[in-house]
Amino acid sequence: MRNFKKSIGVIILIAALLANGLLWAKQAMFDKPLAYAAAALPYSAHANGPYKVKGNTIIGADGKPYIFHGIGRDGLEYNCSGEGPFDAEHLAYMGPGHNTTTGGTYWGANTVRLPISESFWFYGAPGYPCTASQYRALLHQTINTLTELKLNVMLDLQWTTADGQSTQGGGPWALPDAASVTFWHDMAMLYKNYTNVLFEIFNEPHPASWSCWLSGCAVTSESGYSDECKCTRTVSYTGIGMQKLADTVRSAGANNLIIISGMNWGYDLSQLSKYPIKGSNIVYDTHPYPYTDKLSATWDASFGQLSGKYPLISAENGEYDCDSTYLNQLYSYFDAHHIGWVAWAWVVNGDPCGYPQIVTDYEGTPASGMGQFIYQKLQSYIPTSKPKK
Repeated sequence: MRNFKKSIGVIILIAALLANGLLWAKQAMFDKPLAYAAAALPYSAHANGPYKVKGNTIIGADGKPYIFHGIGRDGLEYNCSGEGPFDAEHLAYMGPGHNTTTGGTYWGANTVRLPISESFWFYGAPGYPCTASQYRALLHQTINTLTELKLNVMLDLQWTTADGQSTQGGGPWALPDAASVTFWHDMAMLYKNYTNVLFEIFNEPHPASWSCWLSGCAVTSESGYSDECKCTRTVSYTGIGMQKLADTVRSAGANNLIIISGMNWGYDLSQLSKYPIKGSNIVYDTHPYPYTDKLSATWDASFGQLSGKYPLISAENGEYDCDSTYLNQLYSYFDAHHIGWVAWAWVVNGDPCGYPQIVTDYEGTPASGMGQFIYQKLQSYIPTSKPKK
């Protein structure tokens, strides 16, 4: 995702006239039929780790194929204290549950992705009432809560510091930096015995070459968003490659699944045969968005053709137009290739169409367009299910 300021929000209220009076939009959208039937895929309502990779398939603890279908819970990468509530009641709405017309809406995901700031992890938010220890405690509590809810937790290193040049939350720089190695050692030591925790080692790489992606290189005069000034900053630093971070996780004794996204802001996996990551339990990740270089004509070459050889997931995807046309086509493609996905993003903040926001509140009310589509898509995977009232 190239939109870095995460401040959006929308309040949607639709009334439908029924024989007995008015009903909230929630009821109306749940009654809508699905636009298409979901492919016959392995279905898992809950986490089922430890996981292992066998060929191009992820296998759960029961020895059966497992596909992750999830939601990205935005906020921890840019707000040291978290954006919105992170208590069990509100986190549970992303997972399975029984919906009524009066309570919150349970979406039926089996996975929740948590974007993390390397800078907050080490330094907290200077000038704000949030220390590094408080940030770590919030993150740890959230991971434990999601685990207790029987959901998978994907830990995503989303923002880094460019060797200390980008502070507060940091920014979405081209490659990890030296502190990222320490960060993943910390994560691996803390969560290596959490069988349902996955490690997404770097959100969206976009270095100059595939050799840089794999092995690291000097990042020179990169201009990008930096959280401390809410502005564009130019940085130069030594970038760390994906292989080094994967090795760091394994050297700490952690065998958790490692999620690794490709080039071009995490999208392109086309050169994996020339630049493979060495190691076990590696899952490759693609981040499609409706930019001109990521439309359907590019999917086969960029990632689809690799699904027969490697296990794939899309840990982030979405639309910026209050629509679902792109995702409807994309998710059908994922299903046909048995590629899991995590939708972006569960957050309530500002512009209704300037950011891929899927809810209008933290009780899980689906936003119109993309939010409603993703809710229905998750529900469609449930055997003999239709969107629940």
